[in-house]
Amino acid sequence: MRLLHRHVLAVILAGGRGSRLEPLTHAVPKAMLPVNGRAVVLQQLEMLEAAGFERVVLVTGRHGSLLEEFVRGQGYEVERVHQPEPLGSAHALQQALPLLEGEESFLVLACDYLFPEEHLQEMLEVHSAEKPAATLSLKRMKREEMGEASSVRLEGGRVTALVEKPSEDEVLSEIAAAPMYIFSREAVSFIEGVGLSPRGEYEIPLALQDMIEAGLELRGVLTPTWVHLSGWRDLLRLNFRYLEPYL
Repeated sequence: MRLLHRHVLAVILAGGRGSRLEPLTHAVPKAMLPVNGRAVVLQQLEMLEAAGFERVVLVTGRHGSLLEEFVRGQGYEVERVHQPEPLGSAHALQQALPLLEGEESFLVLACDYLFPEEHLQEMLEVHSAEKPAATLSLKRMKREEMGEASSVRLEGGRVTALVEKPSEDEVLSEIAAAPMYIFSREAVSFIEGVGLSPRGEYEIPLALQDMIEAGLELRGVLTPTWVHLSGWRDLLRLNFRYLEPYL
Protein backbone atom coordinates (compact mmCIF):
# COMPACT_ATOMS: atom_id res chain seq x y z
CA MET A 1 0.00 0.00 0.00
CA ARG A 2 1.36 3.43 -0.94
CA LEU A 3 1.95 5.76 2.00
CA LEU A 4 2.27 9.51 1.67
CA HIS A 5 5.60 10.88 2.93
CA ARG A 6 5.28 13.11 5.95
CA HIS A 7 4.80 16.83 5.45
CA VAL A 8 1.76 18.48 7.01
CA LEU A 9 -1.59 16.75 7.35
CA ALA A 10 -4.07 17.21 4.49
CA VAL A 11 -7.84 17.28 4.83
CA ILE A 12 -10.04 16.69 1.77
CA LEU A 13 -13.57 18.03 2.25
CA ALA A 14 -15.94 15.61 0.53
CA GLY A 15 -19.10 15.87 2.61
CA GLY A 16 -21.31 17.90 0.28
CA ARG A 17 -24.25 16.41 -1.57
CA GLY A 18 -23.08 17.48 -5.03
CA SER A 19 -26.58 18.68 -5.87
CA ARG A 20 -25.47 20.31 -9.15
CA LEU A 21 -24.32 16.91 -10.36
CA GLU A 22 -27.46 14.99 -9.50
CA PRO A 23 -28.64 12.37 -10.30
CA LEU A 24 -25.07 11.02 -10.61
CA THR A 25 -24.30 11.92 -7.00
CA HIS A 26 -27.30 9.93 -5.81
CA ALA A 27 -25.16 6.88 -6.56
CA VAL A 28 -21.55 7.98 -6.03
CA PRO A 29 -19.82 10.90 -4.26
CA LYS A 30 -18.65 13.86 -6.31
CA ALA A 31 -15.02 13.10 -5.47
CA MET A 32 -15.24 9.84 -7.46
CA LEU A 33 -16.47 11.53 -10.64
CA PRO A 34 -13.89 11.90 -13.43
CA VAL A 35 -11.84 14.68 -14.94
CA ASN A 36 -10.12 13.51 -18.13
CA GLY A 37 -11.47 10.07 -17.34
CA ARG A 38 -9.94 9.74 -13.85
CA ALA A 39 -11.52 10.29 -10.45
CA VAL A 40 -10.88 13.74 -8.98
CA VAL A 41 -9.92 12.34 -5.58
CA LEU A 42 -7.21 10.09 -7.07
CA GLN A 43 -5.67 13.05 -8.89
CA GLN A 44 -5.72 15.02 -5.64
CA LEU A 45 -4.04 12.18 -3.75
CA GLU A 46 -1.36 11.96 -6.43
CA MET A 47 -0.69 15.70 -6.02
CA LEU A 48 -0.43 15.31 -2.24
CA GLU A 49 1.86 12.31 -2.61
CA ALA A 50 4.17 14.27 -4.93
CA ALA A 51 4.26 17.14 -2.41
CA GLY A 52 5.33 14.80 0.39
CA PHE A 53 2.22 14.35 2.52
CA GLU A 54 1.91 11.40 4.87
CA ARG A 55 -1.54 11.76 6.47
CA VAL A 56 -4.75 12.42 4.58
CA VAL A 57 -8.16 12.78 6.22
CA LEU A 58 -11.36 12.49 4.18
CA VAL A 59 -14.39 14.32 5.55
CA THR A 60 -17.35 12.53 4.03
CA GLY A 61 -21.15 12.67 4.04
CA ARG A 62 -23.43 10.20 2.34
CA HIS A 63 -21.55 7.49 0.43
CA GLY A 64 -18.61 8.01 2.79
CA SER A 65 -17.83 4.31 3.14
CA LEU A 66 -17.98 3.93 -0.66
CA LEU A 67 -15.44 6.72 -1.12
CA GLU A 68 -13.11 5.28 1.53
CA GLU A 69 -13.34 1.80 0.00
CA PHE A 70 -12.59 3.19 -3.45
CA VAL A 71 -9.53 5.17 -2.29
CA ARG A 72 -8.14 2.26 -0.27
CA GLY A 73 -8.73 -0.03 -3.23
CA GLN A 74 -6.43 2.23 -5.26
CA GLY A 75 -3.67 1.75 -2.70
CA TYR A 76 -3.99 4.87 -0.52
CA GLU A 77 -4.09 4.73 3.27
CA VAL A 78 -6.48 7.44 4.55
CA GLU A 79 -8.40 8.36 7.68
CA ARG A 80 -12.09 9.21 7.46
CA VAL A 81 -14.49 11.26 9.56
CA HIS A 82 -18.20 11.76 8.96
CA GLN A 83 -20.01 15.06 8.47
CA PRO A 84 -23.57 14.26 9.58
CA GLU A 85 -25.12 17.19 7.67
CA PRO A 86 -23.70 19.35 4.85
CA LEU A 87 -23.60 22.58 6.87
CA GLY A 88 -20.70 24.25 5.09
CA SER A 89 -16.96 23.99 4.60
CA ALA A 90 -16.00 25.16 8.10
CA HIS A 91 -18.48 22.70 9.62
CA ALA A 92 -16.88 19.92 7.57
CA LEU A 93 -13.41 20.93 8.74
CA GLN A 94 -14.60 21.05 12.37
CA GLN A 95 -15.31 17.31 12.14
CA ALA A 96 -11.62 16.68 11.39
CA LEU A 97 -10.16 18.95 14.09
CA PRO A 98 -9.86 16.18 16.73
CA LEU A 99 -7.43 14.42 14.37
CA LEU A 100 -5.27 17.52 14.05
CA GLU A 101 -3.98 17.57 17.63
CA GLY A 102 -0.23 18.09 17.62
CA GLU A 103 -0.13 19.30 14.00
CA GLU A 104 1.54 22.68 13.63
CA SER A 105 -0.05 23.20 10.23
CA PHE A 106 -2.46 21.43 7.90
CA LEU A 107 -3.76 21.73 4.37
CA VAL A 108 -7.47 21.84 3.48
CA LEU A 109 -8.74 21.08 -0.03
CA ALA A 110 -12.25 20.88 -1.48
CA CYS A 111 -12.94 17.61 -3.28
CA ASP A 112 -14.04 19.20 -6.56
CA TYR A 113 -10.94 21.24 -7.47
CA LEU A 114 -7.64 20.32 -9.12
CA PHE A 115 -4.51 22.47 -9.00
CA PRO A 116 -1.02 22.15 -10.51
CA GLU A 117 1.52 20.41 -8.27
CA GLU A 118 3.81 23.43 -8.67
CA HIS A 119 1.14 25.69 -7.17
CA LEU A 120 0.83 23.56 -4.04
CA GLN A 121 4.60 23.49 -3.69
CA GLU A 122 4.74 27.29 -3.91
CA MET A 123 2.04 27.57 -1.23
CA LEU A 124 4.02 25.26 1.06
CA GLU A 125 7.18 27.29 0.52
CA VAL A 126 5.42 30.60 1.24
CA HIS A 127 3.76 29.20 4.36
CA SER A 128 7.05 27.83 5.65
CA ALA A 129 8.97 31.04 4.98
CA GLU A 130 6.40 33.65 6.07
CA LYS A 131 4.67 31.64 8.84
CA PRO A 132 1.25 33.32 8.47
CA ALA A 133 -1.93 32.13 10.16
CA ALA A 134 -3.12 30.93 6.76
CA THR A 135 -1.89 30.73 3.18
CA LEU A 136 -4.62 30.93 0.53
CA SER A 137 -4.75 29.69 -3.03
CA LEU A 138 -5.93 32.56 -5.22
CA LYS A 139 -7.33 32.60 -8.75
CA ARG A 140 -8.25 35.32 -11.23
CA MET A 141 -11.89 35.48 -12.28
CA LYS A 142 -14.05 37.76 -14.35
CA ARG A 143 -15.72 40.48 -12.35
CA GLU A 144 -19.18 39.24 -13.33
CA GLU A 145 -18.33 35.81 -11.85
CA MET A 146 -17.35 37.16 -8.45
CA GLY A 147 -20.87 36.90 -7.04
CA GLU A 148 -20.29 33.16 -6.59
CA ALA A 149 -16.76 33.48 -5.19
CA SER A 150 -14.75 35.10 -2.37
CA SER A 151 -13.30 38.37 -3.60
CA VAL A 152 -10.01 39.34 -1.92
CA ARG A 153 -7.78 42.39 -1.65
CA LEU A 154 -4.15 41.36 -2.19
CA GLU A 155 -1.39 43.77 -1.15
CA GLY A 156 2.19 42.64 -1.66
CA GLY A 157 1.31 39.00 -1.20
CA ARG A 158 -0.81 39.65 1.87
CA VAL A 159 -4.59 39.18 1.89
CA THR A 160 -5.96 42.24 3.68
CA ALA A 161 -9.71 41.79 3.09
CA LEU A 162 -12.13 39.13 1.90
CA VAL A 163 -15.80 39.27 0.98
CA GLU A 164 -17.73 36.04 0.43
CA LYS A 165 -20.19 36.12 -2.50
CA PRO A 166 -20.03 39.92 -2.85
CA SER A 167 -22.64 42.10 -4.47
CA GLU A 168 -21.44 44.10 -7.48
CA ASP A 169 -20.41 47.09 -5.37
CA GLU A 170 -18.65 44.87 -2.78
CA VAL A 171 -16.18 43.26 -5.23
CA LEU A 172 -12.66 44.01 -3.96
CA SER A 173 -10.76 42.86 -7.05
CA GLU A 174 -10.83 40.24 -9.78
CA ILE A 175 -8.87 37.90 -7.52
CA ALA A 176 -10.79 35.22 -5.65
CA ALA A 177 -9.92 32.70 -2.96
CA ALA A 178 -9.90 29.13 -4.26
CA PRO A 179 -10.78 26.30 -1.83
CA MET A 180 -7.24 25.20 -0.96
CA TYR A 181 -5.71 26.57 2.22
CA ILE A 182 -2.79 25.93 4.55
CA PHE A 183 -3.61 26.76 8.16
CA SER A 184 -1.33 27.24 11.14
CA ARG A 185 -2.41 26.10 14.60
CA GLU A 186 -3.57 29.60 15.57
CA ALA A 187 -6.35 29.38 12.99
CA VAL A 188 -8.14 26.53 14.77
CA SER A 189 -10.03 28.71 17.26
CA PHE A 190 -11.42 30.80 14.38
CA ILE A 191 -12.57 27.70 12.53
CA GLU A 192 -14.23 26.41 15.70
CA GLY A 193 -15.90 29.73 16.48
CA VAL A 194 -17.09 30.85 13.05
CA GLY A 195 -20.67 32.08 12.89
CA LEU A 196 -23.44 31.27 10.46
CA SER A 197 -23.27 32.81 7.00
CA PRO A 198 -26.30 34.48 5.39
CA ARG A 199 -26.83 31.13 3.63
CA GLY A 200 -27.20 29.41 6.99
CA GLU A 201 -23.88 27.56 6.78
CA TYR A 202 -20.51 27.62 8.56
CA GLU A 203 -18.02 28.64 5.90
CA ILE A 204 -14.23 28.86 5.82
CA PRO A 205 -14.17 32.29 4.08
CA LEU A 206 -16.01 33.79 7.07
CA ALA A 207 -13.40 32.34 9.43
CA LEU A 208 -10.69 33.86 7.22
CA GLN A 209 -12.29 37.30 7.42
CA ASP A 210 -12.52 36.93 11.22
CA MET A 211 -8.79 36.20 11.26
CA ILE A 212 -8.05 39.31 9.19
CA GLU A 213 -10.15 41.47 11.52
CA ALA A 214 -8.30 40.01 14.52
CA GLY A 215 -5.00 41.18 13.01
CA LEU A 216 -3.65 37.80 11.92
CA GLU A 217 -1.54 37.60 8.78
CA LEU A 218 -2.91 35.80 5.71
CA ARG A 219 -0.78 35.25 2.62
CA GLY A 220 -2.00 34.54 -0.90
CA VAL A 221 -0.49 32.66 -3.84
CA LEU A 222 -2.00 32.96 -7.33
CA THR A 223 -2.50 29.79 -9.33
CA PRO A 224 -2.11 30.02 -13.13
CA THR A 225 -4.68 27.28 -13.78
CA TRP A 226 -7.28 25.25 -11.94
CA VAL A 227 -10.09 22.82 -12.66
CA HIS A 228 -13.50 22.96 -10.96
CA LEU A 229 -15.98 20.11 -11.26
CA SER A 230 -19.15 21.87 -10.18
CA GLY A 231 -22.04 20.90 -12.46
CA TRP A 232 -22.97 18.68 -15.36
CA ARG A 233 -21.58 21.13 -17.91
CA ASP A 234 -18.17 20.86 -16.25
CA LEU A 235 -18.40 17.07 -16.25
CA LEU A 236 -19.05 17.00 -20.00
CA ARG A 237 -16.54 19.73 -20.88
CA LEU A 238 -13.71 18.19 -18.81
CA ASN A 239 -14.17 14.66 -20.12
CA PHE A 240 -15.31 15.22 -23.70
CA ARG A 241 -13.11 17.95 -25.11
CA TYR A 242 -14.95 18.10 -28.42
CA LEU A 243 -17.99 19.43 -26.50
CA GLU A 244 -16.13 22.49 -25.13
CA PRO A 245 -17.34 24.87 -27.88
CA TYR A 246 -20.96 24.02 -27.03
CA LEU A 247 -20.72 24.31 -23.23
